[in-house]
Amino acid sequence: MLFIALPLATLCCLILFVIFGYASYIVLRDDLNEKIEQTADINARVLATPFWYLDVDNIESALNAMSRDRDIVAVRALGADGTEFARTGASQAELGDTLRLSRRVYFERNNVRHDVGELVIYFTEARVRELLWRRIVIDLILFGLLIAVVAASLLIANQRSIKEPLSRLLHSIRMTKHGRLRRPVEWNSDDELGLLIREYNEMVTLQGQAQEEAQRKQALLEATLHNIGQGICLFDQDLNLMVWNERYIELLNLPRDLVKEGTPLSDILRFNGERGEYGEVSIPALISDRVAIARRREPYRMERTRPNGRVVQVDHNPMPGGGYVATYTDITERKQTEARMRHLAVHDVLTSLPNRTLFLDRLRQALLSARRFQRGVTVLFVDLDRFKDINDHFGHDVGDLMIQEMGQRLSRIIRDSDTAARLGGDEFAIIQTDVQNIEDTIVLAQRIIDELAHPFDCRGIRLHSTASIGITLFPEDGDNPEQLVKNADMAMYAAKAEGRNNYRFFLPSMHERVKERKTIEEDLRNALEHDQLELFYQPKVDCLSEKVVGAEALVRWNHPERGLILPGDFISVAEECGLINKLGAWVLREACKQTQIWRENGMPELRMAVNLSPAQFQDADLLRTVTRTIETTKLPHGTLELEITESILMNNPEKAVSTLKELKKLGVGIAIDDFGTGYSSLNYLKRFPVTSIKIDRSFVNDINVDQDDKAIVDAVIGLGHSLHLAVVAEGVEQVEQLQYLQNKGCDFIQGFLFSRPLPVRDFEEWVRDRRENHAAPPLSTSIPNDHD
Repeated sequence: MLFIALPLATLCCLILFVIFGYASYIVLRDDLNEKIEQTADINARVLATPFWYLDVDNIESALNAMSRDRDIVAVRALGADGTEFARTGASQAELGDTLRLSRRVYFERNNVRHDVGELVIYFTEARVRELLWRRIVIDLILFGLLIAVVAASLLIANQRSIKEPLSRLLHSIRMTKHGRLRRPVEWNSDDELGLLIREYNEMVTLQGQAQEEAQRKQALLEATLHNIGQGICLFDQDLNLMVWNERYIELLNLPRDLVKEGTPLSDILRFNGERGEYGEVSIPALISDRVAIARRREPYRMERTRPNGRVVQVDHNPMPGGGYVATYTDITERKQTEARMRHLAVHDVLTSLPNRTLFLDRLRQALLSARRFQRGVTVLFVDLDRFKDINDHFGHDVGDLMIQEMGQRLSRIIRDSDTAARLGGDEFAIIQTDVQNIEDTIVLAQRIIDELAHPFDCRGIRLHSTASIGITLFPEDGDNPEQLVKNADMAMYAAKAEGRNNYRFFLPSMHERVKERKTIEEDLRNALEHDQLELFYQPKVDCLSEKVVGAEALVRWNHPERGLILPGDFISVAEECGLINKLGAWVLREACKQTQIWRENGMPELRMAVNLSPAQFQDADLLRTVTRTIETTKLPHGTLELEITESILMNNPEKAVSTLKELKKLGVGIAIDDFGTGYSSLNYLKRFPVTSIKIDRSFVNDINVDQDDKAIVDAVIGLGHSLHLAVVAEGVEQVEQLQYLQNKGCDFIQGFLFSRPLPVRDFEEWVRDRRENHAAPPLSTSIPNDHD
C-alpha cells in the first residue's frame, strides 16, 4: 500500500509543483508590468510641467530616481519631435533584450492639451526569472524533502524524533503564508530533516531580502514625492485621498490630522471653505461644485490665489481607472516677475514714472476724452538745465539720484488726474487734463520752476538746477500726441535760448528757429574742424595809470556765409550739443599760445584772462588740460587767469575749493566774473582761492545816476580789498564812470572807453600806440555796442 500511495503522492505533488510554478511566473510577471506601468503613469503626469518648461534638472532628478529600481535598465526623456534631452541607465547598445514601455507626456495650458514629449522605460524580466528559478529550486528541494518526510513518516511514523522539528517547520510555513516572516527554524541535525530545515531557512532569508528590497523601493518613491518642488495628491475613484507629499500640505497649509489615507475630498473642501479659503460662499454648494469638477474625465488647469497672497497653479489629471492626480505649483514669484516685466515695459526704471510709450498712450486717451467732453489738454516738456555738466562732473550715480528726486518732485506737484513721465535723460513731460483756462497751465509751470529753486541733496552734495519748460495746447497746437510732444520740445528749446529757468508756449515761428539752431550746430562742428574760429582780445587797463596790464580772450566765428558771429549767438548751442569743452580747450590753447608769442616778441608782460564755462569747470580733465596747455606753450606762472561765474562755484562749493586750489598750484589766477549777479555766500567766498573779482557791467552802466548801483559798486570794491582781492570793473564806456571808479580805488578797467575786443593784429597795434603815446586821452564813448 505504501509503495502505491508514495508514487501517487509524488505524481500529484509534481503536477501541483508545475502548476504552482507557472502561476508564480504569471503573478511575478504581472506584478512587474503593473509596477512599471504605474511608475510610467505617475511620472508622466509629474513631469508634464518640467517637460513644458524644459526644466532639465527636475527631469534628470526624476529619471535618476526611477533608475534606482533594479528592474529598470534605462529611462529616456524625449521631446515632442522625438529628440532625446535626458537619459539615465544603460546605453542604447546594451538594451538589446530588454522590454520597452513608453508614455506620452501631455501638458494642459489654457484648456488646451499639448503633447510635450515621451517617457520611455526599459526593463527586464531577469529578476522575475531569477526569483522564479530560486522558487523552483526551493520548491524542488521542498518537494524532495516533503517526499522524504512523507516517506519517512510512513516508514517511521512511530518515531517521535521527527515530530518536534516538523511542528516547528509547519508553524513557520504557516507564518510565512500569512506574510509574517519568522526567525529561521532552529534545528540542528545531519539527517535529511536537518537538510530540509536548512533549505527552508535559506528560502525564508531570501524572501526577507525581497521584502526589504520592496520596502526600500517604497521609501525611495516616498522620498521622491516628498522632495520635489510641487505638491502632489492622488484621490481614488471614490475621491478618497490615497497619496500625497509634504509640499501638498505646506502649499495648502492643511492640518496633518486631516491629511491621511482615506480622507474624503469633501472633508478637505469643507475645511478650506470654513476657514475662508474660497471667500464668502455656501459650503454645501462649494463641495457639490468641486466634487463635480473632480469627477471630470478631462485634464484642466487653474490658478488659485490663497488668502496669504500666494498664487498656486493646480493641474488636474484624471486616472484611467477613476480618481485623479493633482499637482500644485507655487507660481507667486513667476507672477510677480511677469507683473514687474509688464511694469518695466511702460515705466522708467530709474524713477518708476511712465516712460515714453505709456506717456503717449495716456496722451491719446486724454485727447479722446477731451474731444468728447470739449475740455482742454496741455503738454509740458520739462528739461533740466545744464544736467550734462552735473552728470559729467559728479558722476552718473549722483546724476541718477538727481533724476529720481526730480521725478518725485513732479509727482508731488501734479494732480492725480495728470501724468508725469520721464522720456529719457533729463527730459520729463506732463499731461495736464481738464484745463479750464491757460492760467491753470501757467500756475503749474511756475510751480515746477519754484520747486527747482530748492537745492537737490544727493548723498550730501547740494546741487542747484533749473528747468526750461515748453508748453503746447490741445487743440490749438496739434491734434495728435506726436505733434503736441514735438511742438512742446521746440517750445522748450525756445525757453533755453531765452535764458533758461523759464517757460514758453509754442508758437508756429519756432519751427524756423529750431531749424536755424540745428543749422548753427552743424556749422559750428565744421567751424571747429576748418579753422573758422578766431580770438579777439579786449585790453585790461590799470584804473589809475591807465596802463595796459592784460587782456581777455573772446572767441569769434568767421562764418563763410554769415560773416562774423558773436559768442552770444553760438555759445549756448555749443553747450547744448556737447561742443563747449572742445571749444573751450581750443580758446585756452590759442590764448596761451598767443600770449607767449607776444612775450617773445617784446610785447609788455600781459596777463591773459580766459573764460571757463560751467561744463569746462566740471570736466574731470580740466586740470590735465590746463597743465598740458601751460607746459606746451611754456607760459610762466602768474600769466594765465581763468574767469568763472559765481553759480559755477556755488553749485558744489567743496568741490570748487578743491579744484581752485589745484589750479592755484599751477600758478593760475582765478577771477569771479559778473560778481554780484549770482548768489555766492561770503562765508564760501573767503575760502575760495580767487585773485580778483569783476564788477558786472549792469552795475557800472548807471553808476552816475542810480544810487543803488553806486552803493553796490562801492560795496564790491570795499569787499574785494578787505579780502585782498583785485577788483576789475567791466563795461566802462564813459569818462565819468572811469573817474568815479578811480576815486573809489578800483584796480582795473575793461570797456569800450579804452577799446572794444580786437583781432590779434589790431590789438598789437593798439598796445604799441598806447606805449608810444601813453598820455593820450581815452577813446570817445560813441563806440558801437558789440559786447562779448
